[in-house]
Amino acid sequence: MRTTVQLSKVLTAITLALTATLVTSGCGLGSKPDQGQAAAGEKATGGGAPGKPDERAPVVATVETQVSHAGHVVPLKVELFGPRRDEGFVTVNVRLTNLTPEGQGNSSGWQIDNTFAGQTRSVDNKQAFSGLYLLDRKNHKQYLVARNANEEFLASTNLEAVFVKPQQTADLFATFGAPPADVTAVDLTIPQIPVFENVPLG
Repeated sequence: MRTTVQLSKVLTAITLALTATLVTSGCGLGSKPDQGQAAAGEKATGGGAPGKPDERAPVVATVETQVSHAGHVVPLKVELFGPRRDEGFVTVNVRLTNLTPEGQGNSSGWQIDNTFAGQTRSVDNKQAFSGLYLLDRKNHKQYLVARNANEEFLASTNLEAVFVKPQQTADLFATFGAPPADVTAVDLTIPQIPVFENVPLG
């Protein structure tokens, strides 16, 4: 009998520990796991999006432009991977390349920080890839970056800690609620970046 009681106590302790882990990691019942909670290095420079890089759709559009942050102008190449639907969501993946010649510009690199935050604000004060929106011209609707149950963006985050040195790249992602199935293309607006028009939805 004593052995049975002790075993019961051990199982109860294990159950409580697992429950605490799930709660603190944002995986509560009825909510989509927060894809924006990984460390900035993992999201912005180590793949930056759900799934492996080789699982992404091909690049569907590329633009070279300039962005400004903290008084500095940075020449940038932006590559857009084909967005894909998945269980009612659409995830946008981009690859940013700092086109500053090596040996020039800030020695620590371009700090992404709030470059792409637009008018959005993060509840945890961590800069995110959150100022984007999809424009569904067919239904005259805008889709903003989705948030989880804790109001945290489903997007690359901690961008105040991400620096992109000259000729290096960073991968970022943002997730949106998916437009209706009959919408086959959308416009993608990213702060400071020319609009990507008629982007096909996979």
